[in-house]
Amino acid sequence: MHHPFATTIALAMAVLFAASAPAGAQSSNEEKPAPRPSATEDEQRSIYTFQVENDVFNRFGRSDRDYTSGVRIGWLSPAIMEMPRGIVAMTTIPTFLGEAAADSVIRRVAISAGQNIYTPENTYVTNPIYNDRPYAAWLYASFALQYTYKRHDPRTGIDEPTRLDTLQLDLGVIGPAAGGEFVQNNFHKLIGVSPAYGWGNQLHNEPTVGLSFERRWRTGRAVLIDSPKLEVDFIPRAAFAVGNVATYGSVGGTARIGKNLRDDFGPTRARPALPGSDAFIGDGSFGWYLFAGIDGQAVARNIFLNGNTDGFSQSVSLRPFVGEVQAGLAVLWGGMRISYTQILRTPEFFERDRITQFGSINLTFRY
Repeated sequence: MHHPFATTIALAMAVLFAASAPAGAQSSNEEKPAPRPSATEDEQRSIYTFQVENDVFNRFGRSDRDYTSGVRIGWLSPAIMEMPRGIVAMTTIPTFLGEAAADSVIRRVAISAGQNIYTPENTYVTNPIYNDRPYAAWLYASFALQYTYKRHDPRTGIDEPTRLDTLQLDLGVIGPAAGGEFVQNNFHKLIGVSPAYGWGNQLHNEPTVGLSFERRWRTGRAVLIDSPKLEVDFIPRAAFAVGNVATYGSVGGTARIGKNLRDDFGPTRARPALPGSDAFIGDGSFGWYLFAGIDGQAVARNIFLNGNTDGFSQSVSLRPFVGEVQAGLAVLWGGMRISYTQILRTPEFFERDRITQFGSINLTFRY
């Protein structure tokens, strides 16, 4: 199926990513046959996502602090069955751990928009707080290419997803133009909570741009019980990002136990945190899984801690290494997936030695 709108987005993305693609990407793909495009009937439908992250889900010490709120809506295109070879060559990242060649691939484009809000711990004072993170809000739009690679499984007779690559461009603005004060204080007014009084000290307006890449693998899948079916698997991942919002490298993985684990690559998370996959497959039958994961980041820049790029804003001292633990539950049924993730993050800056905790609720449906 040919989708002109999705292909147009893919072409624009290819131009933007061409400069950042590894020099050998095109030649590597020309040395061996490219995986053929493939898609089931369900994979030729759009996928829509609505996501809320908030520290109101903090069960150990409720407060508005650190990463206090994030919302995102997104659209993932149907599988693109016809994509120009030039676009494919410019946006295909070669394998780097000796993975076996894929037999087929699903290519999609994605568009999403969101807002993240960050505050210090004490939101009751108007004067600047120099030993805590600054107030900040980020309003962004993301444009992504998502490639799901499959290998034929002779046991099932179908192509099974084995690897997921996501290339993403984030464009946005930080500062009063991002609307953090308006959103947070009006929501607090709605629920009868005191406003945050220090937004006059927030990071000033600055346009943002960032490029990121993440690769996920599906490994170690095994059936523990045939009836009722109970499976386990492990999804390692590696990612990097560059830009004036965040520059980091990360590695991690998620262990899962449940039913119909082939349906996705784990739950979704908003940027700039480590993302999951908006895409999911399956025949609409009931599936579920419990999951637990861990990630480590080597961070070179975080604008929400380092402050504005021009240096004329509040800032704190960035910790170069950050760890994160996640756990939760996902349920899939009838073309819909809902998941809840609880996240714990190690201290991100030296002035305060505290753990960040928040929850993420994600609703994704196929139409």
